[in-house]
Amino acid sequence: MNFKKIDLSNSQTYLLFILIMIGTTLFYLGYRYIGALNQEKPVVPQPSSKSVVLKVNSDYDEQDSLLEIKLTRDRERSQEMARIQELLERVGLSDQVRKEAEQELWRLTLATSKETELESLLKANGYQDVLVNISRKLVTIVLPQKLQMEQVRVIGQVAAEVTGYSLDQIQIVENYQR
Repeated sequence: MNFKKIDLSNSQTYLLFILIMIGTTLFYLGYRYIGALNQEKPVVPQPSSKSVVLKVNSDYDEQDSLLEIKLTRDRERSQEMARIQELLERVGLSDQVRKEAEQELWRLTLATSKETELESLLKANGYQDVLVNISRKLVTIVLPQKLQMEQVRVIGQVAAEVTGYSLDQIQIVENYQR
């Protein structure tokens, strides 16, 4: 068998890496979400009685609304990345438009990566339910509990270090209830 060697430029290599990372992240999030849906406990009949005890999945609470928001965020970002990818595949695209599209694709990939990193760091610091969204000008962190001023300061500093945004560009939404 003869295999052809494929030469990729640096930008094509980065793009391929980014697409693989996004696909892996989306697969993981979808798998976790489906797994959470399938965690309903089965109906188990009591051997000594004729009645059946139903165990209902009571895990649905405000934490799930954060999960729904994360899934919506990731779905919309994936759609935006797909639109950019379609644009990049067009023949005859000007160098300026191609460069801007590649920069936007890279920005979205970095935002996704930094969101995941910041969420993981906050979870490691004891904030189990957290949502981070990074836009062009603002980092929004959503937590379902009330925070002390010291906690807000620490979260803000961690967010600034991870994202590179200044403290006045970081918004912390506490005590979120849906």
